[in-house]
Amino acid sequence: MGETFAGIGVSPGVALGHAVLHEPENLPIVPVPVPPERIHEEVDRFESCREQARAELRELRDRTFEALGESYAGMLDAQLLILDDPALVSKTVQRIRVGRVAARWALKEVVAEFIRRLEGIDDRYLRERGGDLDDVHRRLQRLLGAGRTSPDRSPGGPAILVAHALGPSDAAALSNASVVGIASDVGGQTSHTAILAQALSLPSVVGLHDISQRVRSGDPIIVDGDRGEVVWLPDALQSDDARRRREAWLARERGLAAVQPGPAVTRDGIEIHLRANIEFRGQIERALRAGAEGIGLYRSEFLFLGRAPNLPTEEEHYRCYRELGERVAPHPAVIRTLDLGGEKYFHEVLDREQSHPVLGLRGIRLCLRRPDVFRPQLRGLLRAAAAADIRLMIPLVSTSEEVRAVRRLLAEEADALRAAGTAARADLPVGIMVELPAAATTADLLARESDFFSIGTNDLVQYALAADRDNESVAYLAQPVHPAVLRLIRFVVDSGRARAIPVSLCGEMAAQPGLAGVVIGLGLRELSLQPQAIAAVRAAIQEVDSREARDVADDAMEGWGSGGATGRREAESPASSKSES
Repeated sequence: MGETFAGIGVSPGVALGHAVLHEPENLPIVPVPVPPERIHEEVDRFESCREQARAELRELRDRTFEALGESYAGMLDAQLLILDDPALVSKTVQRIRVGRVAARWALKEVVAEFIRRLEGIDDRYLRERGGDLDDVHRRLQRLLGAGRTSPDRSPGGPAILVAHALGPSDAAALSNASVVGIASDVGGQTSHTAILAQALSLPSVVGLHDISQRVRSGDPIIVDGDRGEVVWLPDALQSDDARRRREAWLARERGLAAVQPGPAVTRDGIEIHLRANIEFRGQIERALRAGAEGIGLYRSEFLFLGRAPNLPTEEEHYRCYRELGERVAPHPAVIRTLDLGGEKYFHEVLDREQSHPVLGLRGIRLCLRRPDVFRPQLRGLLRAAAAADIRLMIPLVSTSEEVRAVRRLLAEEADALRAAGTAARADLPVGIMVELPAAATTADLLARESDFFSIGTNDLVQYALAADRDNESVAYLAQPVHPAVLRLIRFVVDSGRARAIPVSLCGEMAAQPGLAGVVIGLGLRELSLQPQAIAAVRAAIQEVDSREARDVADDAMEGWGSGGATGRREAESPASSKSES
């Protein structure tokens, strides 16, 4: 019987395949001598591996473009240029010939020299090229015989990507057509691994502690996102059971997809508007097929990450947001302005690190501090809003002054655009993400400055309960049905209603069918969720009576309930966990 690892299921479904280690193993590369008569053969081997690497990168670029669009695919262009860099190639060949050493050692020495030079350059953009060079180096070393298997050239058949951690910039690896599931050492229900897995519909389990150190590439493995388990080296019975459950899951997904989308209406006739959370423009078609009434949350940081380490231009912002708005018309597209915290790109933009980036300069705090980052995004939004129903949403708001500051910047940029003869919407709707306890408890004050609210429960839960959402050791504490969280949500909803502004929910709670009753009972009538969860949530809403739901929510706020009519077990089910930020 195979060994079972218990973790946190963050994207539902069951996947079977062979393990592929995302990070290469740090195997020693030593200066192996090459006899004179084999020097020519060693140079040819290096050139052959460069050809293979070029083919891999081009294939990966094509797949990434199809899955995620040009922004992410373009990230691979720099690696293609480095692969064919004349200096890198000639110096490596020279070391092989003059030093009579294997290509692996020659390449390692040349790359180390290049990286040392890059690190000494003042220009930040050139320094950042070291990351691309390192990626190319690892790819070539793998092909030359070092390191573990890569998802691009893994053993035939479906692959399970096994990693210590995954971030937004790893979207290219996940878009590989052979990858059918994910298992990672760290992460929580709302980590970036979860966001990417859900966006690409990959069964995933995180919080597995040390699985990336124990599993080897090529090992058979099962990822069970429903149970939050990974089985390493499964036996025949475990494999057969996983195949049956995978077929049942796929059949369920096909059944939900085949249902003609219609309005989400409760048993007593209350309509609930369902919109989509979007990371990649490629998700729009799936959202529309599921019946999404527009986009309730577009995470614009994924546009930034697709251009890293460069910043998106005003024109790129404009084209992206206009496309989103036009494709979901006549429904709205809500764009969340840049919200980056602990990611590598954050340090590249800020050019320094913080000890606690999630609690530091991120979201609207960073944008107001860095107008060179923020103003082009505002101009793009103002221009796109002149052609489509675009709405701006501010992340991590804690004070009314932050909202007023954004409005002042918008007014300045709108005046400048119109003065230049460029169409710009003067009354662009400005809403806020309510994700901090400070914002939730002052929602009555913030409602005076805002055109709408969107409640981000993932951050709200983490901050209200002091439970790091990416720490598997305290993940059990991060319950959206905690009375403290429910009371905060109810106050936000009531504050919005008092000022007649819409209030939506775009966090994890929105995507859990088992919480539909609680959400409706709290007074919410707009939800934004991952496209693949829309059908299941719509079906759950149709079983809810809003009057009964109000009683359920009231009980839960008193600590008597545990997650709606379906009970705590379903409310906590990893299979229905989605993500917001």
